[in-house]
Amino acid sequence: MDNIIVFSFLGILALIFVILATLRGSNTKAVKTKEQKRVEIIATYKLELQKALEPLENNKDARIAKKSSLLKKFSDELSRNIFFDKNEIQKIILDLAK
Repeated sequence: MDNIIVFSFLGILALIFVILATLRGSNTKAVKTKEQKRVEIIATYKLELQKALEPLENNKDARIAKKSSLLKKFSDELSRNIFFDKNEIQKIILDLAK
């Protein structure tokens, strides 16, 4: 009977230690605002488009095809994103198409 009490006590202490270690060790990330996230998403798309088109400087047809496929991909991704509505997506795609 004494063994059960000792092991129960040790188990409770271990559980309390794990809970305290978990709560104390949690890192809080800086939360980005909606506008910061939007700007970051657009900048990422611009950079990806630039990197994809860079090797195709001399081949105009391949460049147009690649740009068109990337813009379709971006439009599809943006349509599933909660930060953008339909009008904003159109403006972004037109801006990226320039």
